[in-house]
Order: sequence, then structure tokens, then C-alpha cells
Amino acid sequence: MALSTPKRFKPGFSFLLLLTAFSLTVILSGCPFSSVYQIDKEPQFLVDDNYLGKWAAITIDDIGMKRPVKMILSRKTDYEYDIIFTGYFDELNKRNIAYNDTIKGTGFMSLVDNRQFFNIKVKELFYLAEFSFEDGKISMLPLCEHFTNRIVKSNEDLRKSIQWHFKTRLYPLYDDPFCLKNMVRVN
Repeated sequence: MALSTPKRFKPGFSFLLLLTAFSLTVILSGCPFSSVYQIDKEPQFLVDDNYLGKWAAITIDDIGMKRPVKMILSRKTDYEYDIIFTGYFDELNKRNIAYNDTIKGTGFMSLVDNRQFFNIKVKELFYLAEFSFEDGKISMLPLCEHFTNRIVKSNEDLRKSIQWHFKTRLYPLYDDPFCLKNMVRVN
């Protein structure tokens, strides 16, 4: 039985394989969707006192490690919240979004087709998270960076993109490592 020599990849195929691997790496290491636009130009809903306080959850990061995260919501104005997240945000520290494992911002609520969204402003960009308050627990599910392939050029475009996304998806695209599910109130 003769030994066969290993087959070599063609030069074009190697480049294509490398390009595909690079693309997958970029896609899989995304961040929550951010934009200079927000759902509503001005906040429409009053601050709800039921949401104010300290909240905590355990998240699972990209490598499967459990990480505690705390969120503090306080009143900034009658329509806006001050929001602070503390926890392990290694990926966000690298991108200068988090500072010493703390993210500070402001936010307000918007309603899109009976879904409540938190518009969270951090360093001049808005991050959008679907928000729910059920059975005394808060969940914040940030939209994934590639939830839309449309070019967003205005607040109205952003609203339409969100509407379209939730009408056409059986499973909406959330950024799972940043989802805060069933947060409980803590002291």
C-alpha cells in the first residue's frame, strides 16, 4: 500500500478560508447595537418609580464564565434616568466604553409596537435594549449590532428598523453576553 502525499490547498482557496475565518471572528465578537440616533427625539414617558433602585443579575460571558452585574437606576429628570452598570466588562473596557468595570449613562423609555425599549446614552452613542418589568424583576435585552442591515439615517429610520426586525423575526437578535435577565432588587 503506497502512502499518498497530502493534498495542498489552492492559493485562492487558502485566502478565501482565511477571509471567512476573519469575518466569523468579527461577527462573533460583536457589541450591542449603537447609534447616534435614538427611537424618540424627546423622551415621551415619565420615570417609573418602580424601576428605581439597585438591581443584580448573573450573566454568562463569551467563554461561559458566570459574572455578577449590578444596575443602578435613579431619576435624572421627570423623563430621564441616570443609569450605572457595574461588573466585569472586559470587552467593553478594551473599547473605552466601560471605565474600571463601570458604565455610566442616561436613558429614557420608548414604545415600539407595544414593546418597551430603553434608549441608553453612553459617551454620545445610544444603545437600545428591550425592557421588561414582570413579577418584580427587570430584564434588559440589548439589540445585537447587526440586528438590521439597513442604513439608519434618522430617529424615524431607527424606529422603522426596529419595527421591521420584530415583525420579520421569530427570534429577535439580542447581544446575549450583554443581556440582563430577571434582575432582582438588591440593597
